[in-house]
Amino acid sequence: MRVIVMFRTKHHGFSLIETIVTIVVLAIALTGITLAIQQGTGSSSTASVEVRATALAQAYLDEILGKRFDERSANRGVPPCRDPVIAPGTLRDCTLEVNFGSEGGEGTNRSRFDDVDDYHNLDEGDGQGTPLQDAEGVTRDEYENFRVTVDVRYIHVLLVSDEEYQLSASAMNDEDIDDNYDAKLITVTVYYRGIPEGLMFSAYKANF
Repeated sequence: MRVIVMFRTKHHGFSLIETIVTIVVLAIALTGITLAIQQGTGSSSTASVEVRATALAQAYLDEILGKRFDERSANRGVPPCRDPVIAPGTLRDCTLEVNFGSEGGEGTNRSRFDDVDDYHNLDEGDGQGTPLQDAEGVTRDEYENFRVTVDVRYIHVLLVSDEEYQLSASAMNDEDIDDNYDAKLITVTVYYRGIPEGLMFSAYKANF
């Protein structure tokens, strides 16, 4: 006599509550992963823009620093132009700050800029009508959405009302920069649509 015993196997699936909990956990995990990826991508993009902005500003500063200190400076820099207040009416008077900017019909023709302050108030690039240009006036096609502005002014030694450009009070010796006409401060600001406040880069051009 043979006895056959049969067992019924029960198949258990996920309950509705278990399924909901799983979906919620996965949603939270995926949200965190997505945010991490977005932050990483954003940081990488910003760093890339900053590197390009730095290279662009350096190109402008190199170009400007390669020019004469002033319209009335000798080509070799010696003798330098002089403080017009101390020696007014001489052929070597330094250009007054109110007269900074391109002169002599140069307009925006960069190839004709021959001294540092010709670049004052230069505004090129994104939304300005004038594209970014190199020293020869050739358009820089590789910098779309970038804008560059240039500000040039004298150093304003010990000018307390203009602290941003104030020099140290230690400039007291004949060999030091102790006169407003000893140097010009060149500030190049690079804007990008993702960096609306702009990145500022500055350098001095000495009077020689």
